[in-house]
Amino acid sequence: MNPLNESVANELKQQGIEFIHFVDISGLAEKQNRGFSSAILFGVKCSPEYLKRVSDNPNYVPDMVARNYFNDDEHYAYEMDMYRISDLLAESIEKDGYKAYSLSDANQIATSNFDGMFGKTMLPLKTLATHAGLGWIGKNNLLVNKEFGCCQTWGAVLTDMPLNTVLNNPSTVQCGNCRICLDICKPNALKGTVWQPGIEREKMIYVDKCTTCLKCMVHCPWTQRYMNKEVSVWKI
Repeated sequence: MNPLNESVANELKQQGIEFIHFVDISGLAEKQNRGFSSAILFGVKCSPEYLKRVSDNPNYVPDMVARNYFNDDEHYAYEMDMYRISDLLAESIEKDGYKAYSLSDANQIATSNFDGMFGKTMLPLKTLATHAGLGWIGKNNLLVNKEFGCCQTWGAVLTDMPLNTVLNNPSTVQCGNCRICLDICKPNALKGTVWQPGIEREKMIYVDKCTTCLKCMVHCPWTQRYMNKEVSVWKI
């Protein structure tokens, strides 16, 4: 492994990161890659116990909103961790003499990297994940991975550090005729559009209708497959 790749990977593993990918983004439009050629994409997966708890409780998110406390929600906590680690990694890379740009929400807001009323980032993390060959975008407008479903949380840093990177063709959509995410979405936020690379988010989802209830994430058959498999192993 390239020593720089190895150094970054070791730093991320010390932060509890499970998945690390070095992605070639040189072919993206400059408004997306900001002139950088490489992206460091990293993430963790939600636990099957957490997914089962959310899946079994149709009022999970409304209950959380009612008590106005989110810090004990695993998915939210992981998102906050990914943002924090993104900023720390970008700072570390810059200390080594390279340029870096964190894709944390705070940094993107500070640098006007969002577009439109509903905060559409110029470079979604799931776009990086598809370029890393990690899955496709489902009808729920989430990244779907064959092994873990929709329950991975990601962070990323763009950099000019001379890393060894890969660029994979996006995975073929494997949602078929499944409508579970559409049928379970009470506000009818999902349009049922079959994803293809480059499609606009607005053709997949009515963003203003989405309540972030997590139901389309936990009830996706690919997530359920991971959850049920892991819970069964955990109970043995």
